[in-house]
Amino acid sequence: MSRPLDGVRVAITENRYPEQLTQLLERLGAIVLSCPLLKETPIENAAGARRFISICENTQIDYIVFYTGVGVDLLFREVNKPDVVARSKILARGPKAVNALKRAGLEANLIADSATTEGILATLLREPLNGKAILVQLYGQENPELSTALQKRGATVIGVSIYSYAQASETSAIEDMVKKILDKEIDAITFTSATQVPFLFRTADLLDAAAFRKRLKKDVVVASVGEVTSRALRSLGVEPHVEPAESKMGPMVKALAEFFEKRKR
Repeated sequence: MSRPLDGVRVAITENRYPEQLTQLLERLGAIVLSCPLLKETPIENAAGARRFISICENTQIDYIVFYTGVGVDLLFREVNKPDVVARSKILARGPKAVNALKRAGLEANLIADSATTEGILATLLREPLNGKAILVQLYGQENPELSTALQKRGATVIGVSIYSYAQASETSAIEDMVKKILDKEIDAITFTSATQVPFLFRTADLLDAAAFRKRLKKDVVVASVGEVTSRALRSLGVEPHVEPAESKMGPMVKALAEFFEKRKR
């Protein structure tokens, strides 16, 4: 009996659970090339965590935005002062941040309308922001969209990275995956986080930026795990072909299989 992904060559960039994603795809017949791109690592010497707490101690901060559960955990692992953070109104982007805050003995005063920058903005813009100071937990890169929108409402925005992303695979392995895409040796690629997208594209840009984007638009089926990752792809000129209704690996694999089944008809 044929399977929906029989013979389909799928590149995966997942770093947390690559074995599980590989198994899901292989059960449906896929040939998997696994190349984890990123791993989460604390900022060197945890300087970001210490600066974050120092700002809370020495500055009047009205709102604190936590983007990730990883960031919350690393913050309090390095400087265990949740009482200092509790002085401010806390907004959590999504359930992982909410649960991490609970582990630290804190409750989120606000939860974003959706687990995106747009969701955070929709929630915060209902608050009186003029003259307020907002501290934002980042993870390796600035967020100008958030900062600009809040500043337009009269807020002062301070962003501090608690951790950043380090390369998980050898550079040669990442380059090899890009070359296979350029040489039409990959039929589909999955992205399971937004941060994977610019990282891979930076490597591709060193080889052949235009040809890489052309392949992802016309020859390779691009599967995105969800809305945030899809937005990252669109920002670089690539429209994902597959995006599940639920932002998880299992639904993404199911949606990818359905895409190829329809193509066979």
